Amino acid sequence: MMKRFFLMGVALFLIFPVWSQETKGIILNAKQRPLKGMKVWKKNTTESTETNKMGVFMFSPQLLPTDTLVVSVSRKEEAVIPVGQMKEFAIKLDKKFYILKDGDKEYKKDYNKVFRASTSSNVLTRDQIAKLSANSLYDILKGSIAGVSVNEGANGTQVSIRGGNSFDLNTEPLFVIDGTLYENSTDADSAVSVNDIDRIEVQKDGSAYGMKGANGAIIITTIKN
Repeated sequence: MMKRFFLMGVALFLIFPVWSQETKGIILNAKQRPLKGMKVWKKNTTESTETNKMGVFMFSPQLLPTDTLVVSVSRKEEAVIPVGQMKEFAIKLDKKFYILKDGDKEYKKDYNKVFRASTSSNVLTRDQIAKLSANSLYDILKGSIAGVSVNEGANGTQVSIRGGNSFDLNTEPLFVIDGTLYENSTDADSAVSVNDIDRIEVQKDGSAYGMKGANGAIIITTIKN
């Protein structure tokens, strides 16, 4: 059964040409089916990607032997895999462990617990952001700062700050990215890349921005080259 699983992985790899400047892998579930949309990133950075419909992910340029690959299994668990000399990864995710294929060898390893501590501080630094499995602004704000909530609703994903004083049905704070104002999280998320964020500050009192800041403000500063 296990051999058949990894033969399936090899077959899927053959669909994609091999370039020496890429690191690629395939992720399947316990039933040997490709997992689409799995978040994969390079540890201690904001460099990340997702698996496609065939369960395949790629990093270009290729990862270094000193890098560590991290697969976000859930909000509580992740698979942590040192790259070493591997250029291709075949990974099977089970309920309590994952199996990694390395040549003729197979390794069974437990998941790591996700470090996603909430903080009483209203500021997230770049170092803190780099430790999160974040592919979007929403990912960064989920559970990272006390008092900030990210919720899915009929009108899409919305952000709110506890203690904000809304004067209408809109509870989203004002987003300020390098001085530019965005009145909803959708526009703010589209306007900034996770890799470019240097600092995020949450202000419950957004009165400095008038009525637009009635629900508080989230101030985002990007990296200056």
